[in-house]
Amino acid sequence: MDLKVKIQQQNQKFQKYYFSEINRYRLITTIVFICVITLLAWQSDDAYHAYIMAKNLVLGNGFVYNIGERASATSCPLFTLVIACGYFLIRKMFLVSLLICIIFSTSAYHILIKTFCKSKKQIILSFATLIGSFCFISYTTSGLENSLLFFLAALFLKYYFESDIYTAKKLFILALLISLIAMTRMDAVLMFVPMILYVYLLKRDKVSFIKAVGLGLAGLFPFIGWELFSTFYYGFPVPNTAFVKLGTQIPLKEYLYRGVQYVVTSGLTDILLLAVPAMVVIIVLCMRKAKYIYTVLGMILYGAYLMYIGGDFMVGRHFTVMFFMSVCTYVVIENQGFASCKKPQRISAVYTTIVGLGLVYAMGTGVITSQFMFGNTFSSPISDERGNYFKYTSLFNNTLSYLQTGELCIRDAWNEEGIDDLRAHENTGGLLRMVPGISIYYNSDLYLNDLYALGDPFLSKLPAVREDNWRIGHMWRESPGGYGETVMYNTNMLTDENLAEYYDIIRLITRGDLFDQERIKAIIKINSGGYDYLIEQYKETLDENCKQIKEE
Repeated sequence: MDLKVKIQQQNQKFQKYYFSEINRYRLITTIVFICVITLLAWQSDDAYHAYIMAKNLVLGNGFVYNIGERASATSCPLFTLVIACGYFLIRKMFLVSLLICIIFSTSAYHILIKTFCKSKKQIILSFATLIGSFCFISYTTSGLENSLLFFLAALFLKYYFESDIYTAKKLFILALLISLIAMTRMDAVLMFVPMILYVYLLKRDKVSFIKAVGLGLAGLFPFIGWELFSTFYYGFPVPNTAFVKLGTQIPLKEYLYRGVQYVVTSGLTDILLLAVPAMVVIIVLCMRKAKYIYTVLGMILYGAYLMYIGGDFMVGRHFTVMFFMSVCTYVVIENQGFASCKKPQRISAVYTTIVGLGLVYAMGTGVITSQFMFGNTFSSPISDERGNYFKYTSLFNNTLSYLQTGELCIRDAWNEEGIDDLRAHENTGGLLRMVPGISIYYNSDLYLNDLYALGDPFLSKLPAVREDNWRIGHMWRESPGGYGETVMYNTNMLTDENLAEYYDIIRLITRGDLFDQERIKAIIKINSGGYDYLIEQYKETLDENCKQIKEE
């Protein structure tokens, strides 16, 4: 065949595929999706705690929060490493981090409309559903790990839904994706546990159980390797933020109340965020097909977990991955004709109506937040973080600021008087009442921590101070006697003997020689609870002091 004819045939195939009507819809909605999330792109202050570690890694200071102290203030190590790779190539953290978020979110959207959507109607409806979710659009950027979770969730569902039985290769791929999800955010794995158990225990394609176990362990190797590294390098298998959020001694009933508050506030702020998953759960239960039941079981499990831990202080954030998975699942079960369900056309009509009403609600009403629902007029425990930060951390406003002044306006997000005082007195660091992540990032030459202890490996282990309006993950610690001086002068000046001993242990683990045998012994002992008695004795001392004050 003549070469010219071959080229013409290839061009015809290319044009037929890429310029077909359905692919034009895919292309147009993708372009609009990118434009929307770029126009609304912003940075969360919490993201900068991870950025600090990414920057330190690239600059050769170690994968640490404060230079010279091995502590992890990121709950998303894989995403932080990706950010570090981007920063290594482009030394503009504000821009490169947003670019990475946009790429991951767009890739997730592409998988949805390319792999799952089989018609123009599905593409338009999926696009409208995602665009209509205030919270989903907020966390397509933000600098947090949600964008990577969207992408990994889309990949997982792609491999999960495309087969009824799974070969050794697909078993390995699914296990690997679970590993990457765990490295992105450990608790997000709960959404995928039922599906992976269903696949490994019930749907293997001529793969023995022993071989499946081996494939699973091989796929989980990145996460297992990270846990071993974290334990050796930082001294703990979980990030420092886990101790901050969990070691509070706040009663379970208060966490459950916060969980209910989080669900109600998120649902009122963003109707589609919870309405879509709820409808998908109902449809799947009507279908009674195991494959999809295990899909929604993970969503239910994760929802219950969020209630148990009290939700979050960022409205809707932790529901966004579940929401995206629900949109993907709905398209798949619609392609199956809503098997076993009566009147499938009515189901489709109801879903479309819900999406339409959600869009009207999102565009025609103000955001109803916990300030109105729970009587808080300021510093709500659940807030619209994009609304709070957009003025100073949005791509739009920072672009305008840079064009007008040559500087980014993100530096104006917080008052840095405390840091300015440290510099005025030529101090190399200090413990302040509160230091935002943005401020620490731009002053990373100083040793900075605050009473919220996100990056403080010692203070995070102490009991939290309970406030009436406490926020999840933001419960501050009382600075014990002499600790401020300890941080400032880099010498143990703690007045409590138990805490002084505990601090020396933490210092050995986080600042001692990595291969020191005493350090290794201390890591094993502290993770097995061998030093808990020091904290317990300190608590007893606090209780006694409180009783004496009350008696006086």
